[in-house]
Amino acid sequence: MSMTYEEARAALAAKTLAEQDLARIATCPPWRHAAFAVLETALVCSPLVPVGGRYAILAALFVGIILIVRSDRRRLGVFVNGYRRGRTRLVVMPLLMVVIGLYVLSSLAALEWHMPWISVVCAAITFPACYFGSMIWQQVFRRELGL
Repeated sequence: MSMTYEEARAALAAKTLAEQDLARIATCPPWRHAAFAVLETALVCSPLVPVGGRYAILAALFVGIILIVRSDRRRLGVFVNGYRRGRTRLVVMPLLMVVIGLYVLSSLAALEWHMPWISVVCAAITFPACYFGSMIWQQVFRRELGL
């Protein structure tokens, strides 16, 4: 069964309208950006604690992710994965590389070099990088959807 030109055009218009509606409601409150930043920061500073504590931090991170997903679904009706296709990847990939780099540096500093202050510095860099990265991601997402 094929669509007529008018049906295809109406479907495309409905899709565009739905994307614009999502873009309008997809403004996260500051606490949501901070929650993401706290999770990433906890990961980066996790090498500072003994192994058992690291496992506890990882468990708390998974719980935090679940809570964020649930909160987004309640607030927006949907959870938008940060690794989605589109221009947002131009924000996510560099941010991911920064966080991985900071985690590796933190791990080396705390576990190999016995210089825990470097891990603290890495954590201090991670929070604002992730907070503002999340805000930039949101702006790119909204722009991509038509706002």
